[in-house]
Order: sequence, then C-alpha cells, then structure tokens
Amino acid sequence: MTGSEHVIFLWENEETKNQMISEFFNQQVKDDSSSSNGLFSIEPVRIPHVENTLYESFHNLHKSAFLNKAVEQVTERVSTNIGSSSTKYAFEDDTWLMKRGLKKQVLDTESALGREVDRKLSLLCMDHRPDLDGETIEKLVKAHGYVITDQPLGLYKWNGHNTAAITKIPSLVKIIEQ
Repeated sequence: MTGSEHVIFLWENEETKNQMISEFFNQQVKDDSSSSNGLFSIEPVRIPHVENTLYESFHNLHKSAFLNKAVEQVTERVSTNIGSSSTKYAFEDDTWLMKRGLKKQVLDTESALGREVDRKLSLLCMDHRPDLDGETIEKLVKAHGYVITDQPLGLYKWNGHNTAAITKIPSLVKIIEQ
C-alpha cells in the first residue's frame, strides 16, 4: 500500500487476521514514516515502530466519541509524517465497536472517509465477517476501494457504484448475501 488506499479485510480466521496485521506493518518497519504508524487492537500487539491503542481503553476514555477521537488521532499522525511513505493505520476489529452500540458511527465514518483517503495514509479496516449481517457488509464494501477476504481468500477492487462491479474472484455478491 503506497498511500490513499482504504482497504477492508473481512476475516473469519483469527490466525489469518493476525498474519494480515503483521504483514501490513512489516513492509514499513525500516521506513522513515514508521514512527507515525498505529494499530487499534483488542489485545496488546507488539510490532516495532507501531503505536498500539487498545479498543477498550480508548472506548472507556472517549465512549460515543470513540470514532471522532480515533479519526483525530490518525489525522494528527498523518500530519506529523515527514517521511516519503504513507502512514499506516489499522483497526483490528470494528465489529468490537458495533457490538457496543457504535454501528451507525462506524458505518457513517467509513462512508465519510470514502474509497480513497489522504495520499499520506494507508488505512486497513478489519471486521469479523460472521458478526456482520448482509446489509452491514454491503455498506462497508461500498465505503472501501479494496476488499480482502480470507474465506475464500480474495482481493476485490471497487469498479463502480454497485456491488456487482467489484472484480477479481467472481461474486462478492455471494458474500453480501450470506
């Protein structure tokens, strides 16, 4: 990811999710922007040069303002990045927020961010697919430029205004209908 990408990973397998997080940050550990990278996670994760913020601690501090404060934190990190590469930020499992009454805020924030973000930001959002209904999946997919799934393994690129325009492995529509 080189910047401006807004990607969602719809995961089912915990091990695959952990590998995705590791790989997302692995490419930039030695880069000059690595000090601006961050991860929101459920459990503590130690990745060199990546600030780890725990969902529960941040939620206890900010409650319903969680997403606004998270966006502020990411924006500040991007603004302090003087390196040549994009700041990388990942949100391990936004279904955690949805289960705590922030579903509308999550969907509104994703929609407001749009399929492309700031050119100095690579944003990886992750959601536990079995915890999502079809309507929520569809809204999340429409808010991202790329969709990655682990069951089946696939990468989809947004090509239009409806879900049928997502390409790569046939039929993300099947995922949405499940």
